[in-house]
Amino acid sequence: MNPFRSPSLSMGQAATLLMAAALAIPATARAAAADDAERHRIAEERAAIEARYAARTRECRDRFIVTSCVDDAKVERRRGLDALRARQLALDEEKRRARTAQRSAELAAKAADDARREQERAERSASAPAPREPRPLEPRREKPASGAASTSAAAHDRPGAPVDGLGKKPAPKETAEQRREREERQRASFERRQQQAEEHRQEALEKAAQRQKARPPAAPLPEPASVPAR
Repeated sequence: MNPFRSPSLSMGQAATLLMAAALAIPATARAAAADDAERHRIAEERAAIEARYAARTRECRDRFIVTSCVDDAKVERRRGLDALRARQLALDEEKRRARTAQRSAELAAKAADDARREQERAERSASAPAPREPRPLEPRREKPASGAASTSAAAHDRPGAPVDGLGKKPAPKETAEQRREREERQRASFERRQQQAEEHRQEALEKAAQRQKARPPAAPLPEPASVPAR
């Protein structure tokens, strides 16, 4: 199991991981500085090897046997470059290990921080008061109907009492004889109102004629004055 990804680290383990991460950071910085210095020295030595090789080839051209001289210079150059390449490979491997250590330190710091937060949440949960249980809901009580509504409801509930949609009893159906009597009463009432209206109209006309007779006659208009002839 990877200890850097374990969600159940104790506070002691978290502190240890944080200390290891803190120590790994300066070591990584020192290793990076040493790596840069070594690579700089390798570059300088490579340049010196190439310079010596160029000088040897120029000297070989001045000699009588040029081929063997150049071959010796190539061998010397190859040996020097192979040694530098081995040192560079060692630097690359060391750099890879340093990156792995730095990544492990970062994961350790993150795991320690997660463990600290988890511990704090657990402590807060333990110290928090227990939640109160919800009160049970009381059954809803219907208010008794009052006034006309209760009377209508009582009439509706009483067996044998037919009602309409509005809670009222329907009007009883009339017979043909009752309908004729009702129509006769309505016709007699209409004729009586017509007769009373006519009597009122005649009475108003008579009063208007009497008032007209009681008025004095109007004075005659004055005659126009005669105009003298010229």
